[in-house]
Amino acid sequence: QKLLRLADKMSHQTGITASAELKTFLGQAKDGKWRLVKVCIEEEKLQLAESAAPEGTFEDDYKKLVEPLLEEKMPCYILFRYDSKNDMGYEWLFIAWSPDFSKVRDKMLYAGTRATLKTEFGGGQIKDELFGTVREDVTYAGFQRHMEAKLAPAPLTMQEEELKEIKQNEVNAHINVDTKAQTMQ
Repeated sequence: QKLLRLADKMSHQTGITASAELKTFLGQAKDGKWRLVKVCIEEEKLQLAESAAPEGTFEDDYKKLVEPLLEEKMPCYILFRYDSKNDMGYEWLFIAWSPDFSKVRDKMLYAGTRATLKTEFGGGQIKDELFGTVREDVTYAGFQRHMEAKLAPAPLTMQEEELKEIKQNEVNAHINVDTKAQTMQ
């Protein structure tokens, strides 16, 4: 019993929980009827702010639906549905928008409540996460940059770079009997 209460407290770092309306809507949103779900913190609760059904392609809907919802000084969360599915249903992009010029208290609340929303929605359906502090971070072009960076190879340490160079030099060195310089005459 104590362990369950502790786990519950840990998942609600700020004490902010989802409203009953949001919980119900999130349960229904997973079936694919909705493309976008915008969630805001109002009156110390996670509340459904907006939702939209799919109208076109992923790219068209992203540009049409996500970008206009970004308020200059107000953080929010946006769940945006991909067209792909996994074993649990449709996959989603989790966007955390925390603009530079929003109030510090709001930034702290949204940062501390992120895990709560992901838990309420179901983390297994969240395929990617995108965090933005300026509009360019979360526009469609920003999303594309994020995906390209995600696919890029991980940076190497100095030791790994040296090892890679040694291996490449070994592969490029074509040494055999015919290429050896004659040292004795």
